[in-house]
Amino acid sequence: MDKIPDYASYSYDELLDVEQHINKKQYPERYAEIIRLINDPRYLKEDKQECERRDQVSKYSTFWPRFWAAMLDGILFSALLIGQCYLFGVEYDQQNHFQQAIHGMQLCFYIILMHGFFGQTIGKMCLKVKVLNHDDETRIGLKQALRRESVNFAINAFWLGLLLYIGVTVGLNGNISDSLINTVIAFGVLAFIWDISEFITMLSNEKRRALHDYIGKTVVVRMQ
Repeated sequence: MDKIPDYASYSYDELLDVEQHINKKQYPERYAEIIRLINDPRYLKEDKQECERRDQVSKYSTFWPRFWAAMLDGILFSALLIGQCYLFGVEYDQQNHFQQAIHGMQLCFYIILMHGFFGQTIGKMCLKVKVLNHDDETRIGLKQALRRESVNFAINAFWLGLLLYIGVTVGLNGNISDSLINTVIAFGVLAFIWDISEFITMLSNEKRRALHDYIGKTVVVRMQ
């Protein structure tokens, strides 16, 4: 006769592992005891809380998946921009600020639409992370996706408008005024501060929420 294991001495993680692998039909009494111990609030309360805490930390540990997702989306859109240039007979140039500004606006629209309809960009789908509403972790809509991306959208829209204005000014006057140069410098500094603030904010909280997540009331989680 098989010796019945002392399940009461098992850790919470060990109980979960046994629950996944035990033959329920062959050992129904053992399975019932395991389930009783797992669901008993008095049983290894601290061990259970520690396990749940680790699961929560893992769920929100999304910095690197989000980083690689953004890289993948950037590569996809660079290919799209090159294709557009080829289609319209324009030479692709990474140093062309106007081209890159258009690219930035297209990327904003892509992010807003993908998050609004699916909660994920293609990059996030590949890396298995998703944007959810922070309060109840349900899916977000277009309105919330737009609010989440509002600052980046405004930065890219302002930059594109500024480049168009510079182009018109140079065409009419043949030069750029000092005030316009100062505007460009100030804009660059503010955009850099925003990017750094996003990075610092993401690393300063357990759920890895960046500033745009606080604005959009969202959180990014790993998909189980």
